[in-house]
Amino acid sequence: MMQRDYMLNEARKMALLLAKLMGLKTESSDEEYQQYFNSILQDEYNTELEELLKASEADFSAMLNERAYSAEKLNALSQMLYVFAEPFNADEQTASILKKVLAIFDALETEHHYESFDNLNKRNHIYSFFKANYERI
Repeated sequence: MMQRDYMLNEARKMALLLAKLMGLKTESSDEEYQQYFNSILQDEYNTELEELLKASEADFSAMLNERAYSAEKLNALSQMLYVFAEPFNADEQTASILKKVLAIFDALETEHHYESFDNLNKRNHIYSFFKANYERI
């Protein structure tokens, strides 16, 4: 029972963080949004945005495995990165972020047996982005 309560509290906390991030992205300055984004990454994931952006796909996947985040934290990270990448511009930074989102979705599905219709929809949207802009996946 205690484990279930902990998981519910973590999910609620991450939902509130995501909601605030989305609100800041639409209503405030880019600088304020990035500061809050970085503070969440530091507090919850012990990393910084710059570190995530610079990491190669292999290094990013290795980091995920090494840190062994829960399914809820991984899902929240994927949602944060997805929102950060919006609107999807056809540039290398956006492509890199979206590849990391796909890596998280893969980890969620293979290691945590976690799937959601929202993630499947986002995965299809990412594939469409790559097909339209890079003609490769």
